[in-house]
Amino acid sequence: MSHSAEWEIAQELIFLEAHHLDQKAWDDWLDLYTEDAVFWMPSWVNEFETTTQPETELNLLYLKGKSHLEDRVYRLQTEDSFASVPSARTVHLVSNVRVSKVEAHEIKVHANWLVHSYGLHGAINRGGYYDYTLRWVNSELKIAFKKVTMIDDKLVGPVDIFHV
Repeated sequence: MSHSAEWEIAQELIFLEAHHLDQKAWDDWLDLYTEDAVFWMPSWVNEFETTTQPETELNLLYLKGKSHLEDRVYRLQTEDSFASVPSARTVHLVSNVRVSKVEAHEIKVHANWLVHSYGLHGAINRGGYYDYTLRWVNSELKIAFKKVTMIDDKLVGPVDIFHV
């Protein structure tokens, strides 16, 4: 089954999100998310499994609801975030975007990512997988769920929403 129209618009949204993160265009980035959005970065349990229950298991990041995303952005903007002062420069490379499911109001999308950042800790490269649920809200496609799986299980330097 071809999902080419959905793929094009989903890919554009994911690329736009990466651009906003690199530009630190926080208000534009927040506008891409639904009110009930979840941003989740699980931790590794062992060599092959990540955590599966964000409410009860240890996560690298877990922000439930747009208000938590807004709080994170506020901390970044006011430099009240130890992990992000001074703020590193980043470039997000997103590839292998693929649509796995199309429903009436949602699209499931997967992608690979690589982020190069440069800041206080020097140059750091990280990579992994994105899993998205994109939802139509008032004729606009928004991010309702974003799971960021980082393939590294040992962290060097800080990790914040714009590092992944």
